[in-house]
Amino acid sequence: MRTMETLDTGEVLRRFRDAHPVTGEESRAGNEYVEGVLRLAADQRGGRWRRVALDGGEIAGILLPWHTGENGGREPVPPAGATVAEAAATLRAWGGDYPDTNPGCWGRISWLAGAPHGPLFLSEGAVDHPFYERMERRDGLVHLDGLHRMLAWTLWDRVPARAQAYVAG
Repeated sequence: MRTMETLDTGEVLRRFRDAHPVTGEESRAGNEYVEGVLRLAADQRGGRWRRVALDGGEIAGILLPWHTGENGGREPVPPAGATVAEAAATLRAWGGDYPDTNPGCWGRISWLAGAPHGPLFLSEGAVDHPFYERMERRDGLVHLDGLHRMLAWTLWDRVPARAQAYVAG
């Protein structure tokens, strides 16, 4: 992980909004939720942010919190958490079943498979939030925004050589 610059929370939120334009009610609600998590991470990490470059191995090891798969029939990330590599392996093991049981989540993943690479938003360690509270591994880089993006990159072999991320802590 190579640090490229340090930032304040206001600048990170501006860059998040630039990377996630609001296109309707669903994206507005999603952005508001993520902005709340970004503020929470900033508050819990002393307001320190870094823009960093991550390689593929670092991306594979990012910890993901519980993810219900957009309330589908299967949870690609259990409450205990998983790394990006582990969650991608779970999805591969489920094969063609996941798009049927979790069409909302799979729709996001498959759309992002061909989308431009965007920045990730992470935290040094798990934040104090309900989706993170049962994580068994809490240290290291932890996802705040970009779960579907990282899974798409991994499943479609599109992990960038250097990905941009904003890290709280």
